[in-house]
Amino acid sequence: MSQAPRQCPICKLDNQKVVAEHDHGDKTTYDCSRCGRYTISGSAEGVADRTGKSAQLSGWLRERNLLGIDIPMLTSYFIEKVIATLPSYSPLEKQNKLLKAIELLTDYPGKEVILIPEHAISLAWAQNENELRYYLKSLMERGLLEMSGAGKRSLSDPLHQMVITATGWEHLERNDSNLASKTQAFVAMSFDKALLPAYENAIALAIEATGYRPYRVDSSPHLDRIDAKIIAEIRNSRFVVADVTQQKSGVYYEAGFAYGLGLPVLWCVRHDDLKNVHFDTRQYNHIVWESEPDLREKLENFILATIGRKVT
Repeated sequence: MSQAPRQCPICKLDNQKVVAEHDHGDKTTYDCSRCGRYTISGSAEGVADRTGKSAQLSGWLRERNLLGIDIPMLTSYFIEKVIATLPSYSPLEKQNKLLKAIELLTDYPGKEVILIPEHAISLAWAQNENELRYYLKSLMERGLLEMSGAGKRSLSDPLHQMVITATGWEHLERNDSNLASKTQAFVAMSFDKALLPAYENAIALAIEATGYRPYRVDSSPHLDRIDAKIIAEIRNSRFVVADVTQQKSGVYYEAGFAYGLGLPVLWCVRHDDLKNVHFDTRQYNHIVWESEPDLREKLENFILATIGRKVT
């Protein structure tokens, strides 16, 4: 039996498709034009609206739908965890996300992608259509996108027929290191024996639970120079976990190198060392942990929220 369209409980877009209801209506699967497909519990509907972060959650859902990453059922607890761990993307990062999303929607180079602004907001993690148009205009001014029928159409039109330019494809190739295919997670942390249980009983297990393979540079024999090995293994990783407990300069260096490559960096610190975190990195959301079980749970949730489970 088909379900009547409803307002999406995440982005509040009206007349969105209801795919199915489960458990006597306690769980509902939506196929939203802005967010994509997801399943949400009855108690979780409205949580995103109360937090004021519905745009970020909508962007998170749409991105994972485009990438084919598994989305766990949205419970109240899970939504709060996702929102708490989502980074605040800069305008440049949002432009890059929008260009990447258009790439994923493009069948072949030269093919037009038709964007309906009210549906495409989430592709840029934008708050509204004005912000989306700003990023589209910026990408066009940078020569990465062009509008089909230039001179005849504008960003004030109800539909935007966008094409990635040759320069845009070069930009994507230059910045896309095929992260989705990588299975390794590089761990940067102090090698002090006192912190080894934190790696073995928490960090490594959290990474493995999400489908990735943890790597610490001291955990395997090699004949390379240590700095060359570190750089090579960071390049070979999907993301980096940087635990800055004990404030080792090498950990900050490795995290900075990863940022320079455009890799996600997940920051961790033991609660008694939080006050010592370097001022240049305090702006980033840190996983503050008190025990190994605490670190394992928080890091696993953080990876699921920001990276997604590795699909094999």
